[in-house]
Amino acid sequence: MSMNERPTVVVACRVMQELLAPRLPEGWPVTYLDILLHNTPKKLAAALQAELDAIDEPSNVIVGYGLCGNGLAGVRSGLHTLIVPRTHDCVAIFLGSHQRYVQRFFANPNTYYLTRGWLEAHDDPLHDYRDYVRDYDEETADYLVEMKYRHYRRLCMVGFSPEELELCRPMAKAVADFCFKRWGMVYEEITGSTQLLDRLLEMPQRLAAEDSEFVVIAPGGVIEAEQFMRAGEAVPAATARCGDET
Repeated sequence: MSMNERPTVVVACRVMQELLAPRLPEGWPVTYLDILLHNTPKKLAAALQAELDAIDEPSNVIVGYGLCGNGLAGVRSGLHTLIVPRTHDCVAIFLGSHQRYVQRFFANPNTYYLTRGWLEAHDDPLHDYRDYVRDYDEETADYLVEMKYRHYRRLCMVGFSPEELELCRPMAKAVADFCFKRWGMVYEEITGSTQLLDRLLEMPQRLAAEDSEFVVIAPGGVIEAEQFMRAGEAVPAATARCGDET
């Protein structure tokens, strides 16, 4: 069986479910992993590895993540061929391309991104603060939230239609008000793109063609951070979403 004839399986962050679900061809198995795994990259790697190891039949596996704070580094393909967006941060998938992500990174550094999925999962500075207060006390909560978010200067809500932005605006504005009062973050809304996601779903049918937007790991291979680097490109010093490797 050639690589192109293998079955296709999808393993992705649950934050992408709203966009992926209506685009998946019938019959493609899909597993969505916990959104909060991106906060602890080692846990992300372990969870992804467990999912890959549980796939019995050699498959083309679409991985719905970026490198994500080196969270994918060290993951082994085993029997499978892995197809991963070649980007440092999963935010680029929502923006539609690595190029657009890099352009925004250098035009507006220190931007924290929101999407509907992250808001609904309460994965944002406001809910982090509330969780810290619940689990510790206000003084500790103030310290922890300052350490995590104080370097951000902009809060950006990414929506995929005017209707989605309108739906999410009350949640996003509550987070924005909290962030403005604490750090003076500027709030903005932009329209995302599914261009990169659509191309990712087409990749199993064109594995023979080289595509610089994706990292393809052959059976028996390992995901390495260097595979996500691009010649002549300055690498962002920090990602906009992923936790430190601790």
